[in-house]
Amino acid sequence: MTDRKQETPEPPPAPETCQSGGGDPGEPRPNGRNLGEAKSAQTLVALASVFGPVSLFIGGVFLSTAGLICAIIAYRKLGALAKTSAETLSATTRLKRSSIVAMAVCAIAAVLNAVSVYLLLPELVAMLESGDYATLANLGGAATGASSTWG
Repeated sequence: MTDRKQETPEPPPAPETCQSGGGDPGEPRPNGRNLGEAKSAQTLVALASVFGPVSLFIGGVFLSTAGLICAIIAYRKLGALAKTSAETLSATTRLKRSSIVAMAVCAIAAVLNAVSVYLLLPELVAMLESGDYATLANLGGAATGASSTWG
C-alpha cells in the first residue's frame, strides 16, 4: 500500500460568462425584479392550475373565477417579462403556455359551475321556502325510503 493523501478534487472553474460579466453590454440581464416577477407569475400559474379542477369537484364558481383571474394576471406578467428579459425567454414561453391552459380549464370550470348553479338554484329556493329539508339529501340522486341501507 502506498501512503497517498486523499485529496479532494478541485471544483471546476466558473464559466466564462460568469467571470467576465457575460453577454453583450447592450443585452438586458435578468435582475432581481425580473426573477421576482417570474416567480410570482409561476405561483399564479400553479394556483390557477389547481383552482380550476378543484372547483369542478366542490362546485365553486368563485374558485374557478379566482383561478381564471390568477391565470390572466400571470399571462400579462409573463408577456411583459418576455419583452424585457431575453435570457428568461424560454422559461417565460413555457409558463405562458401553462397559463393559457390554466385559463382554458378555469373558464370551462366556471361555465360548468355557473350552469349547475343556474339549474339547481330554483330547487334550492323552493326547498328553503317550503321548509322541506328532507329533499336536500335527494338532490344528489340518492334513494330515500325503506329500501335504503340504513332504513
